Amino acid sequence: MGEQIRLRGWLAARKFNINCLGEYRNLGHFYQYDDRLHKFPQDEVFISDGERISFLDGYVYNKKDFLCAEGYHDWQKSFSLSLEKDAKACLKKLRGAFCGYSYEQLTGDIIIYTDQVSNKALYYYADGDRWIISNCVGLIVRVLKANRVTCDFNPTAARYMLTYGYMIDDSTFVTQIHRLLPGSFGKISGGGIRLTRYYEIPCGGEKMSENEAVERIDSAFRQAVFREFSKDEEYGYRHLVDLSGGLDSRMVTWVAHELGFKEQVNIAYSRLDYLDQKISAQVAMALQHEYLYKAMDDLTWMYDVDEMTCKNNGAAVCLGMTGGNRLLRVINQEAFGIEHTGMVGDAIVSTFYQDEKLNDQSPVFGLNQYSNRLQYAFNQQILTQYKNQEVFALTTRGLLGAQSSYMIRQNYLETGSPFLDADFISVVMSLPFAYRKNHHIYLKWIADKYPGAADFVWEKWGVRPRESEIFRRKIKTTGKLASEYVQKISHKPGRSSMNPMDYWYQNDVEVRKYIKTVYEERIESSLLPDDLRHDMKRLFEEGNFIEKTQVLTVLCAMHLFC
Repeated sequence: MGEQIRLRGWLAARKFNINCLGEYRNLGHFYQYDDRLHKFPQDEVFISDGERISFLDGYVYNKKDFLCAEGYHDWQKSFSLSLEKDAKACLKKLRGAFCGYSYEQLTGDIIIYTDQVSNKALYYYADGDRWIISNCVGLIVRVLKANRVTCDFNPTAARYMLTYGYMIDDSTFVTQIHRLLPGSFGKISGGGIRLTRYYEIPCGGEKMSENEAVERIDSAFRQAVFREFSKDEEYGYRHLVDLSGGLDSRMVTWVAHELGFKEQVNIAYSRLDYLDQKISAQVAMALQHEYLYKAMDDLTWMYDVDEMTCKNNGAAVCLGMTGGNRLLRVINQEAFGIEHTGMVGDAIVSTFYQDEKLNDQSPVFGLNQYSNRLQYAFNQQILTQYKNQEVFALTTRGLLGAQSSYMIRQNYLETGSPFLDADFISVVMSLPFAYRKNHHIYLKWIADKYPGAADFVWEKWGVRPRESEIFRRKIKTTGKLASEYVQKISHKPGRSSMNPMDYWYQNDVEVRKYIKTVYEERIESSLLPDDLRHDMKRLFEEGNFIEKTQVLTVLCAMHLFC
């Protein structure tokens, strides 16, 4: 598997030699390797009692809800029994960020699971009575190759990457390895696996007043924030909170502050002098939080294409997290438990599409792609799993795409977003479409409950997030577009771009040389079908920098995993 990038994670394997990973544990029926962070050890589960072997990685909010006499009022034992009794009901009730398994020693069957939104990703390989499960594709690949098992390159995954820029089903770049999709569990038994979905993002608005909608949002959000930040305090960690010029991370840090979690360290990264830097600094200073900022202009992060692809399991474009990985490398990781983000907040509280008919229609392919330059026909069965276009987009672009950065972050810290709390999602998705459209209820919630948070410019539009400024916002939008056009034809970066990647690529000789060298060294690989190689050459040569990174991600994944 190319260079051995360290992956903080775990792996369990039956009927495979895993010496290649280093020290491991012999559990009798299978082997387990463990190089996790162990941020929340009392939330984790590991039980081997002669009947079953139970394992849970991550953190849990509602451990007390599982305590029972049969489990001797012990969280780990009670959870293990609950999972064995009714896996679907147990996982549906569980709250937090988690993945794991339960192995029945008598039958040899194993149940594998991930949380409602797949904050903790899980991948698996199953072939007859042999299986491997892990949170890292790279670890599975190492074991397969050490055991002389072929890792076939998956052209379908490549086509997802060249269009969407992320996976839209359970595919990985290795045909034999699959991802367990959000809100799902699987039972490996009798030489096969049976998958079950226990959670789906709900849809369908209820009738309510705007004031009632604001109250519901606020109550659910405060609960979600309190859960996350209390978990840090339970273990004595400081609070590490992302902050940008947008609304989502701002609301996380602001509401947490109002709930009494004031000892926060806000982190931000962007192009120097960009609005993200200025706005985030203003918010942090207003709340008197510690503030750490990393400028991206040194472009060192652009050389991390292999590392980023390996750490995000090839699930999304390799440079999607930009400078965040470099920032997390240098902070004191021991001081913090969860990296609190505003992940997918904008799409949750507002609608994914501003047209109700489009939002609620049956899902279709072709929307929300990073690139439309190439056209492929994908399996229509993928679409039948989702109730409407919005749920399809939230799950794929949101959970499988944007949230893939969590896989990188989890090499340093645990991760969380109050916007992706299952109970918060349920509340927001019950709101009428008209309230969520155009950020209407989002802005009203801020105005009614946290007016101070609206005193700072909203980077997206260049005005304060108040509906009273909507006309000014429209004018700013027009000016922003005009400014971007002028910057484009003059080949200069504008203040409206956090990551002026095309400018950097065109004007930094060393970066351009590095990217082209990686491309040229790998594009002629015999693993690539000729038609796919032709498409990749076209996208790289004709496309912008993001499209080039889509090609680069395919080449990196092929190099690392196949």
